[in-house]
Amino acid sequence: MFITLKNNKNMNIEIKGDGEPIFFIHSYLWDKNMWNPQVQELSKKYQCISIDLWGHGESDPLNEDEYCSLSTITDNIIEIADILNIDKFHYIGLSVGAMLGAYLGLNYSERIKKMILLDGYSGAEAPETKYSYFEMLKMIKKLGYIPENLIDTITPMFFSKEENKNKGHLYQYFKQKLTNENTSNINTIVTLGEAIFGREDLLGDLNKIKAPTLFMVGEEDIPRPIPESQEMNNLVKGSKLVIIPKAGHISNLENPTLVTEQIFNFL
Repeated sequence: MFITLKNNKNMNIEIKGDGEPIFFIHSYLWDKNMWNPQVQELSKKYQCISIDLWGHGESDPLNEDEYCSLSTITDNIIEIADILNIDKFHYIGLSVGAMLGAYLGLNYSERIKKMILLDGYSGAEAPETKYSYFEMLKMIKKLGYIPENLIDTITPMFFSKEENKNKGHLYQYFKQKLTNENTSNINTIVTLGEAIFGREDLLGDLNKIKAPTLFMVGEEDIPRPIPESQEMNNLVKGSKLVIIPKAGHISNLENPTLVTEQIFNFL
């Protein structure tokens, strides 16, 4: 279903199940469907609300000159909760979804029951990787699509060594998804990428997060390696950390059973 927000644009969401609400936010360059294994199980007990970010899945792209930051997207999530008359909810996010969780925990602490943040980082991007990512974004914006050479560079960053070696179904699915990306979404993908990789450093504020928080990270995550999650876990009071074996950046899909079990246990 589509929900029209204050900017007169539609965000695509899917609601499954009944019970305490859980909001799910996907990784950059993916969509809400990446949570299907978890939603299938959690919806038996919870109301699962999965959201497509702007320019991803079926949500509208932003206008070319429209401002976008991690903070404004956090406001969008709260706006959806308000429209659905949801006061408090659990939150689960991966990659940029996890980064958004920090903003929710800091700016809307009274709305969050528990947070589960996977394969993200609330510190600023390292200068060398920030430069590399921004160069990729410049090329994509200039071309108006994601070229094959960049797809071959980007795809392996999301998976474990085994998945990359075998070029398994997740690898093939994601590569095809990038290849077929709708050109009308490109500007928004670039804008969101700039917001992600140019993000501010929130590490100094993480000790203010009050919601019970679980961090999870794939043991072979390339863009967001284990030490980053360990650092955040040390900063958020009372938080927990679980390392997901045999998984890269998209840990919930490479080891879905374990991730789902850890979510159930924590909630």
